[in-house]
Amino acid sequence: TYENNRGFGFYEWMNPSEVFGDIMIDYSYVECSCASMTALASFRRKFPEHRAAEIEGALRRGSRFILSIQRPDGSWYGSWGVCFTYATWFGVEALMCAGLGGSHRGVRRAVRWLLAQQNADGGWGESYRSCVDKAYDGSAEACWADGASGVVQTSWALLALMAAEVHSPKEKAAVEKGMRLLMKRQQPSGDWDQEGITGVFNRSC
Repeated sequence: TYENNRGFGFYEWMNPSEVFGDIMIDYSYVECSCASMTALASFRRKFPEHRAAEIEGALRRGSRFILSIQRPDGSWYGSWGVCFTYATWFGVEALMCAGLGGSHRGVRRAVRWLLAQQNADGGWGESYRSCVDKAYDGSAEACWADGASGVVQTSWALLALMAAEVHSPKEKAAVEKGMRLLMKRQQPSGDWDQEGITGVFNRSC
């Protein structure tokens, strides 16, 4: 989290906002947890003797938290981007930096979920409705671009799969298909076109 929780869940019943959700207290997030864990892991590689036991303990507790909020389907809910595709990247990165490895059940569940959401064109896409409803929405009607795939979410999915160190022919082929979509969408200038909404916070902003 970015601010210690000083309240209770029932405070949300008194949320005065008609726009924002889950704003009365702060929560622990897969994104903030991953950022903290990867920083600790990077520090440990540089200074392996400094407060080694504390860092190991923090990474172990962090990985337990990450696994505790993983959904049964293998995904994570994102609070700072759209949405499950985004958060699953952070979840995988967190577990890998904690040393659980690509064969860990949590990582494998995430890989299976990502592969199941890949579109026929090789990319991934997700609607902002996922954030509001807290349920994955990758339907073509709710997304954008050809085949409902977006460049940003395709990139997030590829980063997650590569972080998971996928190695089976099927999984490597999925990564290659996603990369081909990104190359196809790239403009002559080297940039990519602006597409749909990919950033969000407080569920609806």
